[in-house]
Amino acid sequence: MPTVPSLRRATLPNGMNVAYQSKAELQQFYEDIFLKRTYLQHGITLAPGATVFDVGANIGLFTVFVDHQFPGSRIFSFEPAPPLFEILAENTAWCAGEVVLFDCGLAARPGEAELTFYPLSSGMSSFHPDPGQERAALRTVMRNELAQGGAGRPELEEVLRHEEELLDQRLTSETWVCPLRTVSEIVAEYGVERIDLLKVDVEKSEAQVLAGIAEGDWPKVRQAVVEVHDLGERLGEMTAGLQSRGFTVTVEQEELYRGSDRYNLYAVR
Repeated sequence: MPTVPSLRRATLPNGMNVAYQSKAELQQFYEDIFLKRTYLQHGITLAPGATVFDVGANIGLFTVFVDHQFPGSRIFSFEPAPPLFEILAENTAWCAGEVVLFDCGLAARPGEAELTFYPLSSGMSSFHPDPGQERAALRTVMRNELAQGGAGRPELEEVLRHEEELLDQRLTSETWVCPLRTVSEIVAEYGVERIDLLKVDVEKSEAQVLAGIAEGDWPKVRQAVVEVHDLGERLGEMTAGLQSRGFTVTVEQEELYRGSDRYNLYAVR
């Protein structure tokens, strides 16, 4: 299997060899997607041949998971950050099903926007950056890790002794101007009749992604899992909006994010 020489690679516990951006993030992505099956909880189910929109695909582990677990699926994967898109393309090149990649973000309307990319915390990269919010979220995660069995582990206690310095490093950033499209544009262009799962993890752009779904396309969306940043009344507003479109909605906050503004919203018809 040929590889891109410049990309760092690692072998996951399940034997998959993948390219990655951050080793720490890779471990977290693997645990969330393959072990905890975060996107298949609270009534969310998939079957072979599913159509999935992976919005905020990052390095592509969820796309790879769907391709391996549900053969014959059609997966549309969106990642605007150029360094991550390169890794996404590498990791999905050997998928057996139909995988369509888009080096763009999704929004309420087509256009372009500046993306703030954090190379050492790529999952926090955002079109709506707020260093204070990102810093608070990272601090919460680190302290929750320590509380969940990390006490007494020298490496974690060492991290907390140098917390501010580490946060500075993790939030070093660069910016990219990236194209934006809408869900309904893609639905029309590819003749999508049904979206079995709309997975959205886009760091404060989640409301705009859903706003890019035309009313006539909403019945095509059968299930959704959305990471919501509860800024203002966003969590309640998005929950009510999905309920008004016929979804049963479950809201959960992962243990690592307890005390932060980040929640997962599960919507099933």
